[in-house]
Amino acid sequence: MNLEMDPKNVDEEKYFGGAERADGLKFGYTPYSLPSEKDDSNKITRECYDSYMIEYRYLDSKVADTKMELWGETFDTPIMVGGLSAVAPLLHPNGMVELAKGAAAMNTPSLYGYISNKEVEELVATGAKVIRIVKPQQDNDVVLAEIKHDEECGAFAFAMDIDHGIAPDGTLYHPTPDYGLLCPKTAEEMKMFCESTTLPCIVKGVLSVQDAKKCVEAGAAAILLSHHKGEIPCAVPPLYVLPEIREAVGNKIKIWVDCGITSGIDAYKALALGADGVCVARNLVKPYIKEGAEGVHRRLQELTAELRCIMSRTCTPDLASMDPTTVRKKNW
Repeated sequence: MNLEMDPKNVDEEKYFGGAERADGLKFGYTPYSLPSEKDDSNKITRECYDSYMIEYRYLDSKVADTKMELWGETFDTPIMVGGLSAVAPLLHPNGMVELAKGAAAMNTPSLYGYISNKEVEELVATGAKVIRIVKPQQDNDVVLAEIKHDEECGAFAFAMDIDHGIAPDGTLYHPTPDYGLLCPKTAEEMKMFCESTTLPCIVKGVLSVQDAKKCVEAGAAAILLSHHKGEIPCAVPPLYVLPEIREAVGNKIKIWVDCGITSGIDAYKALALGADGVCVARNLVKPYIKEGAEGVHRRLQELTAELRCIMSRTCTPDLASMDPTTVRKKNW
């Protein structure tokens, strides 16, 4: 464990608000990335979101519909549950099942990493639209076996976080009890994974036009623009590269945005600039700890209500009508 992330060194009130679990146990670890001065990708991302303003349009407006169509399914919101699984089992006595129940109640997809086949089955059993984030293990047979398992047990899709191929010291991620050696994947390998299953594939960790185009060629169904909650230093914010990626790939692939979304206003900015959906993870932590599934559901409802409000106030009746000209960049 990184020393700065040691529970003894974490100012819980500053970074976590001293939240307690539903059973009264105080949580002694934070999934929030600690500040890293000028290279902190979370700070850079926040500055990017705050640099955009919204041009409100009231005449001919109406109450907006936030429903999202995705791979033959209709969801109530484009705000999905992002991956919290590295710490999720510690957040609530019932672990990730509460996350899945909250997502299912909101009728929105949810992503999970660091989980076993058995845990995938338990999450699918809640009725949630489950997407496992498969690690880019060097052994492709293991990867293919996990994808096959998820298809057979009724998962909604599968994802792979390609940014987990290179460790912070520039070498390969070493094996753990949860997975084997991790390594970068080629476009050809991604194509093989996509062709091995009927499940849609989401490639997580895309931050460039180059990778986005390769994902299209590989047959991926979606890309998730993400810097992995700030683990990658000095990364371009997903919102910053979103418009050029959308222009480059057109409507050939779904584009989702992750990292730093704290409100329905943030979600609107991403959707207006070209995203098809957004993922929220850290913003769900406190309600998840305190209230489990009910807290997750309630917070997702609040975020969706904020999104609906902005859509309704910009003459955006539905997600298909998103207009990038309603989002204006500060130039002062």
